[in-house]
Amino acid sequence: MRWKSKTIYRAALWLVIPILLTIPVSLLAINIVPLFFCQAPLVNSKRKTFDVIIVLGNPANSDGSIGEIARQRVLKAVSLLHTRRAKYILFSGAAVYNHYVEADVMANFAHSIGVPRSSLVTDTEARNTYQNLFNATKIMLKNHWSSALIVTSPYHVRRTAFIVSHIGGIDYQVVKCEVPVTAWIEQLLIGQWENYLLTRLAFGGYSKSYGLTQEQMLRPSKEVMR
Repeated sequence: MRWKSKTIYRAALWLVIPILLTIPVSLLAINIVPLFFCQAPLVNSKRKTFDVIIVLGNPANSDGSIGEIARQRVLKAVSLLHTRRAKYILFSGAAVYNHYVEADVMANFAHSIGVPRSSLVTDTEARNTYQNLFNATKIMLKNHWSSALIVTSPYHVRRTAFIVSHIGGIDYQVVKCEVPVTAWIEQLLIGQWENYLLTRLAFGGYSKSYGLTQEQMLRPSKEVMR
């Protein structure tokens, strides 16, 4: 019995130790890889004013009201509109995590705080960040807009800049909105998830989950210029 106990103990160690070592190594990797392989400028233009403000989507609450993350993004966009940094706001986001369309929820909130409908544009089809930016760029070109302020949360700006710089075709500046001080732990965890997604992009490119054709994923800048 003693021999069996020692055998089980040793087997458990061989299983547990690699798992315990994997966690810090993985965290180290996903924080280092983006620094070397996923860098992109937050701004590629010296413009002071832009044609449109793009607001990236985030889920609504279960009752259909605007979520706090999306609310902060809208408030930042409205502030930029009021200071005449752009004339229009383009909200992007489908009904991804519940049956409320993110773009419509954000647009309705912007209208409720005084933004006229004539200044609001929506993309209700995008289901992830790549589609947010890809669809928004196509809408811009159809409207003969060539520049955009892109509003998102602080933890999301690096991936946003990385993707929009690869899509190309527009002048842009990525702008971060406010985040409640009380949400710093949540933001830290989401930031680690963002680093993981950037690491996936660095090693695997744009997967089929982005919902675009292979040609679009390989040559997006030509697609948006059609």
